[in-house]
Amino acid sequence: MPKKKRGQLTQGDRMFIEENLRDSESIPDIARKLGVEPSTVRREIQRNSVKESPSFMVVETRSICLRKDACRITAVCGNGCIMTCRKCKKSLCNKVCPEFKPNLCPWLTKPPYVCNDCRKRYGTGCGYEYRFYDGKQAHELAMQRKIESRAGIDCTREQLEEMADFVRPMLKKGQSPEHIWSNHREKLPISLRTFYNYVEMGVFDSIVNLDLPKKVVFKIRKKKEDPPVPRHDLDGRTYEDFSKLPSEEQMNAVEMDCVVSAKGCDKAILTLLFRRFSFQLMLYLPAKNQSVVGRALDMIENLVGARAFKKWFGVILTDRGSEFLDFHALEKSCKGKGRRCSVYYCDPMKSGQKGRCEKNHVELRKIIPKGTSFQHLTARKLAVVCSHVNSYGRPALGGASPYQLASQVLPEELFDGLGIERIAPEEVVMKPGLVDL
Repeated sequence: MPKKKRGQLTQGDRMFIEENLRDSESIPDIARKLGVEPSTVRREIQRNSVKESPSFMVVETRSICLRKDACRITAVCGNGCIMTCRKCKKSLCNKVCPEFKPNLCPWLTKPPYVCNDCRKRYGTGCGYEYRFYDGKQAHELAMQRKIESRAGIDCTREQLEEMADFVRPMLKKGQSPEHIWSNHREKLPISLRTFYNYVEMGVFDSIVNLDLPKKVVFKIRKKKEDPPVPRHDLDGRTYEDFSKLPSEEQMNAVEMDCVVSAKGCDKAILTLLFRRFSFQLMLYLPAKNQSVVGRALDMIENLVGARAFKKWFGVILTDRGSEFLDFHALEKSCKGKGRRCSVYYCDPMKSGQKGRCEKNHVELRKIIPKGTSFQHLTARKLAVVCSHVNSYGRPALGGASPYQLASQVLPEELFDGLGIERIAPEEVVMKPGLVDL
């Protein structure tokens, strides 16, 4: 990775650290690749490592208690047996014993401080507690720590009382907090935004929301229930990087996009257009998010195989929609540890950079107009729509249909698995009503 400016680590940086720790890279080497100091990487690993991680699947069958060899405790499970619990094969001391104390590994006090590349965790030779560095979990811990560090009251009780005595008379005269802060900022220890937060929290005994002229007429903003989608560092995956690829690879790229339903329905259609012959796959998505898009690509890889997927879907160009930003999940093969493709992203507000895909949506919208709800859409109905759209002749292809060209080169398993068929030219329907939505 190229040198980066000094600043906070992104989720992409943390995923990069995880991958390199798996490959037994040293902390100085990782820091050099990231363009940061080794101490930054060392503190990051020590601060945000975890005991358990879904990225490191380990079947826990070991007793890792520090006192396991000398333990004489019995009947912890309440069954009344007289056998010492440490010899019981039905449960682990780690999970049932209130006296459990983990046996700490001496190697975890030395770099790299975690078990990411330790091969003993796959066997039974290790009798110590694990520590893993998981990029996603590390980012969540770092963000949570940032939120917690900014919570609370950053003023003494005396400062709050002095400020309340100063601000209250002016509020009684009808002055707004904005007016007060613009004229007396140097006398007030906190910002205007913090003052509003403190009033909302009830920090002041003598100032409440009713004393604020604007606050009493504003409705409380509804908080979004869904957590914010993590934004990844797209360095090396921008449209400029895509433009540097050989022209043959650019022409063979697949343009990916999502067609959304009318409001009130989470279902969506994932479209994958082959630039070479304008053939567009349409995949049913029960929801429009990162995990569902990743599973859709997994399904295609399972249909055609890892080698064929890498051949025909090796370069994917898409926009910066939140459902596409987890390029690690999109690029990682579901059949092994290698990468199955490379994902590149168009510039913001530049949908024309994948214009073939956008243009082909015009054909799709002839059957499913904008504003149509996908509430009753199914994979089978979408396969019918996909068959008709791709059997429709195109002047740019000399009157041939995308299906005619694609069926000669793409794996047959792809068509069979997705239910895409050739429709006779005279039977093609390009109007609403083809399927019942």
